[in-house]
Amino acid sequence: MNTNSAITLLIVLFFSLILASVNAVSSSIKTDAESLLLFKNMIQKDPSGVLSGWQLKNNPCSWNGVTCNSLGRVTNLDLQQSELVGEVSFSPFNSLDMLTVLNLSSNSFYVNASTSLTQLPYSLKQLELSFTGLAGYVPENFFAKCPNLEYVSLSFNNITGSLPQNFLLHTDKLQYLAMDYNNLTGSISDIKIETCNSLLRLDLSGNQIMDSIPSALSNCTTLQELVLAENFFSGSIPTSFGELISLQRLDLSKNHLSGWIPSELGNSCSSLVELKFSNNNITGSIPNSFSSCSSLQNLDLSNNNLTGPFPDSILQNLASLESLQMSSNKISGSFPASLSYCKKLRVVDFSSNMINGMIPPDLCSGASSLEELRAPDNSLYGPIPSQLSQCSQLKTIDFSLNYLNGSIPSELGKLEKLEQLIAWYNSLEGSIPAELGKCSNLKNLILNNNYLSGKIPVELFNCGNLEWIALTSNGLSGEIPKEFGHLSRLAVLQLANNSLSGQIPSELVNCSSLVWLDLSSNRLTGEIPPRLGRQQGAKALSGILSGNTLVFVRNVGNSCRGVGGLLEFYGIHPERLLQVPSLKSCDFTRLYSGPVLSAFTRYQTIEYLDLSYNELRGKIPDEFGDMIALQVLVISHNHLSGEIPSSLGGLKNLGVFDASHNRLQGQIPDSFSLLSFLVQIDLSNNELTGQIPQRGQLSTLPASQYANNPGLCGVPLSECQYNSPATNTGDGGGGKRSSAASLANSIVLGVLISIASVCILIVWGIAMRARRREAEGVKMLSSLSTNYAASSWKIDKEKEPLSINVATFQRQLRKLKFSQLIEATNGFSAASLIGSGGFGEVFKATLKDGSSVAIKKLIRLSCQGDREFMAEMETLGKIKHKNLVPLLGYCKVGEERLLVYEFMEYGSLEEMLHGKTRMPDRRILTWEERKKIARGAAKGLCFLHHNCIPHIIHRDMKSSNVLLDNEMDARVSDFGMARLISALDTHLSVSTLAGTPGYVPPEYYQSFRCTAKGDVYSFGVVLLELLTGKRPTDKEDFGDTNLVGWVKMKVREGKSMEVIDQELLSVTKGNDEAEVVEVKEMVRYLEITMQCVEDFASKRPNMLQVVAMLRELMPGSSSSNSG
Repeated sequence: MNTNSAITLLIVLFFSLILASVNAVSSSIKTDAESLLLFKNMIQKDPSGVLSGWQLKNNPCSWNGVTCNSLGRVTNLDLQQSELVGEVSFSPFNSLDMLTVLNLSSNSFYVNASTSLTQLPYSLKQLELSFTGLAGYVPENFFAKCPNLEYVSLSFNNITGSLPQNFLLHTDKLQYLAMDYNNLTGSISDIKIETCNSLLRLDLSGNQIMDSIPSALSNCTTLQELVLAENFFSGSIPTSFGELISLQRLDLSKNHLSGWIPSELGNSCSSLVELKFSNNNITGSIPNSFSSCSSLQNLDLSNNNLTGPFPDSILQNLASLESLQMSSNKISGSFPASLSYCKKLRVVDFSSNMINGMIPPDLCSGASSLEELRAPDNSLYGPIPSQLSQCSQLKTIDFSLNYLNGSIPSELGKLEKLEQLIAWYNSLEGSIPAELGKCSNLKNLILNNNYLSGKIPVELFNCGNLEWIALTSNGLSGEIPKEFGHLSRLAVLQLANNSLSGQIPSELVNCSSLVWLDLSSNRLTGEIPPRLGRQQGAKALSGILSGNTLVFVRNVGNSCRGVGGLLEFYGIHPERLLQVPSLKSCDFTRLYSGPVLSAFTRYQTIEYLDLSYNELRGKIPDEFGDMIALQVLVISHNHLSGEIPSSLGGLKNLGVFDASHNRLQGQIPDSFSLLSFLVQIDLSNNELTGQIPQRGQLSTLPASQYANNPGLCGVPLSECQYNSPATNTGDGGGGKRSSAASLANSIVLGVLISIASVCILIVWGIAMRARRREAEGVKMLSSLSTNYAASSWKIDKEKEPLSINVATFQRQLRKLKFSQLIEATNGFSAASLIGSGGFGEVFKATLKDGSSVAIKKLIRLSCQGDREFMAEMETLGKIKHKNLVPLLGYCKVGEERLLVYEFMEYGSLEEMLHGKTRMPDRRILTWEERKKIARGAAKGLCFLHHNCIPHIIHRDMKSSNVLLDNEMDARVSDFGMARLISALDTHLSVSTLAGTPGYVPPEYYQSFRCTAKGDVYSFGVVLLELLTGKRPTDKEDFGDTNLVGWVKMKVREGKSMEVIDQELLSVTKGNDEAEVVEVKEMVRYLEITMQCVEDFASKRPNMLQVVAMLRELMPGSSSSNSG
């Protein structure tokens, strides 16, 4: 071949290669486009039209979210926050062999992780799939398939199962791995970590990983951030973490870690910026080696069991420290004076410890950044140092529940940024400094329960942002300044239990945000200003009292004045209230905590008004009827006169009304019958007359609440006496009696004597027969009075009680008599007693035909209310549902009421879960049985709320009122009982009628009314019992909280699996797959339960929704029905 031919051949070959290369690139570009279109076809919803331009006629490099390299190959796909919806897989991306970045975060996909993650291309370096709906297991070969990955974020998804042992092999290039807030379970203590020299950040927080923290993580010497918070990790903190010399952030909070903080951490923590070990069970003292953490900005060791003094030497070297959180430990010793070395410190929190001594005066010597200084619930004494005025950035000062004395320093008025001054329950004295009026940003001034005296300074009203003023239980005197009316944002004003005098200023009507007004126990005189009833709310209460932790302490009984009080409760343990001398004498219950005032934005008018124990005169203003949001109105122990305004009947939300110990006259307005939420009324010790309205709630309340009103009558008091006109009889004039009349009288008399003789013989025969029957009856009745099992019987005034029929609703029980009930229960003997509760005792009765029924002997009621009793019985007898315990009949004998129910073979759910049952051997309920019981009880309660006529609110839903029949089907019992008892006179308190402790929703103590959403809360507690196997209130398990609070805490800490009943887990199915399914179901049931026990009623589902959610978890749910 000559030279020219060779050159020609080379040229042809060169251009052929170029052409082949162009064709290959063109083919690859087409393949990229086709792959992306395959993914597009999986998208079911694209509301923003993000993918509308994805068409073959367009170059894929111009498509939304697509980035290409110089050859036109797809390298980046970024569709984050595109609102895409669909069931997708990642198989189309496998062909994108140049793809290095894939970001699909914040879309609504259903993606199976176990298959899709292995379909990603080998070239991928950055993977962002957070908030995508990724579900399933993480495949063991994930990183082996994608060894080039440097950044992986799978956060906030539904990834389940445990991490494979070899999961972190082949991660030589991995720098960032985030799998936080998924549903990972199991242990990682044996995970293999050999080569992770590039790993900078590892985040597994918010999962359910248990067992110990692997010490092998210390092999990742380049780690800068390690976040394992909110899991179930137990054991001690690995000492080998001291080898992580590059570590900047270490967060192990909200786990079950125990043991001491390893001192080794301090030996190599020069780069550490954040250290969080809060909410664990860590003991011991704080190691002095922490003084080496010179870069530390955030130290949070709160909610542990740390002891000993806080080492002063540490703080001297922590010049960068910005936040020091040590609340809820057992730290003792004095308040650390060396805090003054930390010039950048913004937050100091030593709440609920055992710190004593005085507050150091030089906390802010020199320049200071301190914004929050909290040390409530300690043992500090001495004065509040005036030098705190040097902390020019201070926004919050909280020294509540200590032993501070002396006066409030006037120098605090220099703190222009101060928003909260909280120091309740101390021994502060003197006057309130007028200089506080210079704190223009002041929102909360909470100084109740001290020894403050003098007048309320008018300068205080220069603080136009005030939202909460609490000066209760001091020695303040003088008049209530009318300048309060300038405070448009004032929501809570508490001035009770002082020596304030004068009149109530009508200017309070200008406080357009006022929802809580307590002026009780003062020396106020004059009339109640009518304008107060015209207080109009602001259009919005934006931000008012936001961030406050509130608790409402309600007094029970008469041991302390007033309904109760509102407290700022940040960082304080509830049991500390029992140690406060002035509260210890009160019979109180801590009934509600949380953002109590959230509902106030609905009306923005006064909801709580207490003017009791003053010297007010005049009439109750008719304008009070305009306070549409009013829930509590207490005006007792005054000198009020006149009639009760009928306009108060328009207060639809009123739950508590106390006007006792006044001079009120006239009748109780009939409009009060419309107050359907009224659960507590006290009109005793007045001069009221006439009949108590018989409609509505009034006749159902205790007689004591109407006592000492001589002219008042009607249920629950004695019957009203109506005097009919006397019939006058005159002398007929004494006409002459004829002899014929005398003869007729004699004949009639003779006949009558003859007839009487015959009748006497007949009656004597009948009497002899009756005496024999009576002897038997006396013997039978005597068995009731001598039987120790049943309470005393009052049937003495009843004629022939044994022959009284039982009114029945089922044909097979016709002609049942009281005597047969006595026989069937062996005289209501101890052997037949099967239960007792707030509404009475329950006996098992075996009838002559061998069938069994349950007889409830109601608590003693007065002889009043027969009509109401019959009406309620007829109503309840018609209510039938397969998940309700049917009322079969009823009987009234003397003052006793007996109810006959169908007998439930397996007793109550409470017995089955918590105690000895009537079964020979108590057995553990399986998960299938518990689900069946939950669904049945839900259907029964749902029927009462939504299908029953009239709709019935149970008011006492609890596990002892869920009975189990012979097929283990749940039957709700005692429905209508609270309603029935409310219709009759009883010694029961209102709180008894509103539920059982542990089951009562928080709003019952705030609004004092029962609702269907309250039943939902109580049902949620029953679900918790099924899931946890624990009683709702158990000091041993929950300390000062209850089951709901304990479970919420665990869920919040990411420890959901820890609440599941260990007995239940022991009887789950044997094979692993089935067990995983059951555990997954338990978690889902827990999620539904958490919705039911939401603090706010508005956030809870109704029972129709609950039944629907439970039905969705059933196999073949589409064909299910709600029953």
